[in-house]
Amino acid sequence: MSFVTVRHFTEEDIPLRTELLRESHFQANLTDFAASTDDDGLAENQRRTIEEQHRTKRMFTLCGPQKRVMGFAWITSIDWRNQCCELSFGVLPRDRGIGAIAVIAANQYLRLELNMDIIVNQVLDHNKMLLSAEALADQRRVRCDFDSYTVGEWRAACYWTSTEQDVRDQQEQEAIRRREVADRIRAMAQQLS
Repeated sequence: MSFVTVRHFTEEDIPLRTELLRESHFQANLTDFAASTDDDGLAENQRRTIEEQHRTKRMFTLCGPQKRVMGFAWITSIDWRNQCCELSFGVLPRDRGIGAIAVIAANQYLRLELNMDIIVNQVLDHNKMLLSAEALADQRRVRCDFDSYTVGEWRAACYWTSTEQDVRDQQEQEAIRRREVADRIRAMAQQLS
């Protein structure tokens, strides 16, 4: 997926990620800790992650064409020995329409570059920015009520893992679905001619 590239997060990325941390949809759908932290505190927290916390947390920058920043991804709960981590991401408002492509690129990067076998996904159940309610219900394996507290409300979180086999299965199902759609279009075109 060459449309989106993934690179390591640098100090130059801090102002834009700080802006994203303060954005209302981000705060409602991920975490609102930025609401109670000043700019200096947010910058210091991100610098500390870059300089000191690579064993337990890594941040990445998601870039589109001409290396334009689309958003950020970060991994936590890293278990290097068992090749497992939790993936989080935030896409800038201007690129949310194509955010799914950035998520695919982040997953591929984790598998191909960091050799992660299992990626833990978490989505707060009210967040419909990437997955519909139906898709989230299909994906989730665990639902935790009162998992997170954002913008004045307790939120339930949905969790699931994705393995390399899960990715292959999803790709196969998508290919089947596309073939079925193409077959229906061909059949309709033949009926019209």
